[in-house]
Amino acid sequence: MNHRVSHRRLTAAVLTAAAVSGTLLAAPAAVAAPPAAPATALPAAAQDVAPFPKEGEIVSAGKTGFLYKTGVSGAPYAWMTYDGTVTPLTGGEYVGSAGTDTIAQEGPGDTVVLRDMGSDAEPVVMKATGALLGVSGSTLVMHDWNGTYLLDRVGDQDVRRSVTGLPTGSMSFGMPLDDADTFTVTSDNSKLYLVDIASAKVIATATSDNSVLGFDAIAGSRTHLAWYDWTPADDGGHFHLLDVATGRSRILPVGNDRSRPALSEDWIALLDTRTGAGKGKPLALHSLTGDQTLYALDRADEVKPGPDGSFLVQGALAREEGVYRVTVGADGKPVTQLVASSGRLPDLALVSQEVPQAFALDEPYGSQELRWTFNHEVTGRLTLVHTATGREYTEGAYSTSASPTLSIRLRNTDLYGMGLYSGAYTWKLTATETQDVGPSVELSGSFTVNRPTVARDHDENGVADVLVRDTDGTLKAFDTNQLHGIHEAWNRPLEPTVLHTGWNTYTLMASPSERTIVGRDRDGLLWLHKGDGQKLRPRTLIGGGWQVYNKITGGSDLNADGRGDLLATDTSGVLWFYASTGDATAPFKPRVKIGGGWQQYNLLTAPGNIAGAAGGDLLARDASGVLWLYLGKGDGTFTARREVGGGWQQFTDLAPFGDKNGDGRVDLYAIGATAGRYYATSGLVDAPFKPGVTLNHQRTAIGSGDVF
Repeated sequence: MNHRVSHRRLTAAVLTAAAVSGTLLAAPAAVAAPPAAPATALPAAAQDVAPFPKEGEIVSAGKTGFLYKTGVSGAPYAWMTYDGTVTPLTGGEYVGSAGTDTIAQEGPGDTVVLRDMGSDAEPVVMKATGALLGVSGSTLVMHDWNGTYLLDRVGDQDVRRSVTGLPTGSMSFGMPLDDADTFTVTSDNSKLYLVDIASAKVIATATSDNSVLGFDAIAGSRTHLAWYDWTPADDGGHFHLLDVATGRSRILPVGNDRSRPALSEDWIALLDTRTGAGKGKPLALHSLTGDQTLYALDRADEVKPGPDGSFLVQGALAREEGVYRVTVGADGKPVTQLVASSGRLPDLALVSQEVPQAFALDEPYGSQELRWTFNHEVTGRLTLVHTATGREYTEGAYSTSASPTLSIRLRNTDLYGMGLYSGAYTWKLTATETQDVGPSVELSGSFTVNRPTVARDHDENGVADVLVRDTDGTLKAFDTNQLHGIHEAWNRPLEPTVLHTGWNTYTLMASPSERTIVGRDRDGLLWLHKGDGQKLRPRTLIGGGWQVYNKITGGSDLNADGRGDLLATDTSGVLWFYASTGDATAPFKPRVKIGGGWQQYNLLTAPGNIAGAAGGDLLARDASGVLWLYLGKGDGTFTARREVGGGWQQFTDLAPFGDKNGDGRVDLYAIGATAGRYYATSGLVDAPFKPGVTLNHQRTAIGSGDVF
């Protein structure tokens, strides 16, 4: 016989002696049981229903009402009928029987008190040892040192029944019970058992493959078992739904919400947090017999199985918070009825914002926090548009209910590893409420970012660049944060800054000092280009006769005056030093001869002071692939060369890479035919570079042109 008591009055008189198995018999003819209590009609309008505390939490749903936690000190539990009558409950914790009006509470001296909230019957007190796990009608589910057991009232006696099929020490997972007919038990969180209460036997088992979660958020009925699971490959998490009769399992994606689901005869109700699953965080109803999925409510916070195949849900619909009864109508569509109201949520609105009009971002750790506070928990998307170039930057953020503030921190690099340009920006923030449906709030404004001068930063974004002249003559500045691999983590292509076009007229190029690039044309004329924002100003002629040189390089401060200088080797192998003046109209002093014999080198680069000597240094690679270091003395000359090592013939270009590890020294970017390597400088004279690190971006990502 089924143990449901929704249609009975719980009194000691109506419970008579049963067989040894512990099943309950019907009341004798002399004491007739009252008829079943009809379900109360549920009003739909908020003004017609009883209030429900915002801090309230549903515990179980019965025929005539539901048990809930009030959140009020001293009276934490209460029973509310569907017509709005509230009965405060005193004492400690209560559990309810799914789909019935029975509630149970642990009393003093190893007792459990049962109450039928659908009648005025006196409470039934049962003697029980151990912990109360749940109640199913008039049957208690208990756990003590001997394991999980059932306790029935037979006549005036309490009869204990052992459960067949459970391992020793197994423990029921959570309470109250999910169903009036069954309950679930776990053993070491790796084995799940479904127990039939009438027969006190295990009727189904399941094994978890997840060693981390085991079984989580379990629900069970006579026909199905469900539990939450998550794997690294998941986009969020999912529920396993096991058909008890067939053993077949289905996967139901839900996102990252681990709230317990609820089962009825035909449906499983889940809280679905996946983007696009529905509006807000809806209640998803999946058919147990087919593939149909329905969505109800704008937000669901808690779901419990109710009477007659219904679900009782805490959530919101059309911004009305409260307790809803959810069913599926004859037309196959969800039907929602408001049972108790927690009030209407105000529309999403901005409370305050903190966005400065101007701020600086310093390399390498500078940042600026932008804050917007709303009256609800929100997700936001900030779009920045650089006024001068039109380049967009986007960043997302979310708030929490404890602090509904969107906080977006702009760092020296943005979300994709690129440095934010210096200059004026417009911004637009789109804020969307995470918990309920309503119109998004759009805010806009402007601010100015001031980037301090950084060595080899050619586009004013606070990050050193590598310059690349493509074969079509386009000059680009590649942010070294991108080349270093930060950008690749988001699977985005490199986004260089185009500084100029038409550079295929130049046969030699170098960058001797900050925001300064020189190029020699085919007629031997040397031209100067000064940077301005993210572009180059019109070029200025430096002078002719530069056809005598076959290599030029720049960037090292050779005479310790704070400016990068230019070096050039002529066709006879003599190295010449051009000191920078800082004057764009006459950028270099007359040349000074350093010495001959430099025809043995096929590649030169001036990375700056990398080994701690008095001046900027010079790297030179010979025909056999050996790299040599010349330490600058600080007077325009160098010490005797030191061997760095062999094997450098694998690289086509060597370029200064900025200070990527924050040690105050410029690092090196070595570029091969297909890939590149990053070499951090050590500051040591005899071993100037740490072991190289292969960069994931191939040479093809930056083009096949010249790099400097």
